[in-house]
Amino acid sequence: MDAEKQQRIKRITQSIIGLPTLPTVITQMIGLIDNPKTSAREVSQLISTDQALTAKILKLANSAFYGFSREIATVNHAVVVLGFETVKSLGLSVSVLERFAAGSAQTSFDRQKFWEHSIACGVAARLLADRLRYRVQGEAFAAGILHDVGKLILSQYFTEEFEQILALTRDEDLYIGKAEERVLGVTHSEIGLWLAEKWNLPDKLVTAIAYHHTPGRLEQDAELASLIHLADFLCRRERIGDGGGDKLPSLDPAALRAFGIYDDPKVALYRIFSHGEQLQEEMEKADIFTRIARGESEGEQDAEEEGEDVAA
Repeated sequence: MDAEKQQRIKRITQSIIGLPTLPTVITQMIGLIDNPKTSAREVSQLISTDQALTAKILKLANSAFYGFSREIATVNHAVVVLGFETVKSLGLSVSVLERFAAGSAQTSFDRQKFWEHSIACGVAARLLADRLRYRVQGEAFAAGILHDVGKLILSQYFTEEFEQILALTRDEDLYIGKAEERVLGVTHSEIGLWLAEKWNLPDKLVTAIAYHHTPGRLEQDAELASLIHLADFLCRRERIGDGGGDKLPSLDPAALRAFGIYDDPKVALYRIFSHGEQLQEEMEKADIFTRIARGESEGEQDAEEEGEDVAA
């Protein structure tokens, strides 16, 4: 594909009418938390200006996914016990989940299964962050959820081309990134990069989205992209959701080396796969994120939870 078409895709992706933007409160929250002088009170005051975000943060903080033994009743308490990075990642993740929850484009792309894969990648990244001693688990969770956001742009704004891409993955058993290059000349990683830059996301998240399939191309700060690379493999191995076709991407051994793993790649990957059962267990606790991605209202979620309680 020629450079002119690549530039056209980039220009349209950045300027297309209706391209989602982050809510102002989320943008302000990211900036506030990234300031080392910010206090928990300032963060909680900002979140409290948005009633919907406040309700979501409290609901998530009290969910089985975080497993606190005592109820978290205030936003300030949530900020203190969860930590700045986790709160920032939760706000960002929920915002994106809600923005893209109900897709109107008529394609063979299963939006619900896509979100199951993305949420699973976030959960897997959080799990692996603990095992591989990556310090910021909240950041890993957000990067996992957002890593394939470029596919959403393709499915929503380039429906005809995306159908051709999906057909190639099925008919030729082609990895989706290769199919994207053949049809468009760019991949979902590059489109995700452009969107992340438009949203002014933190640099580490931008880099993870751009290089989650090729962390070896990074000369420094490759840990987060490497973590998402490995989390993606684990989710595909467990067949959770649909990341776009059955063909696995190529393993980048640099993702293992980023965490000091120099074993034979097949042996090392087997160690990563050994966490599959725990990932499945954690996914059951993360059901609240799947419900948000399905576009369920608070009332629907609460009614379903009450029904589960009665059944129990």
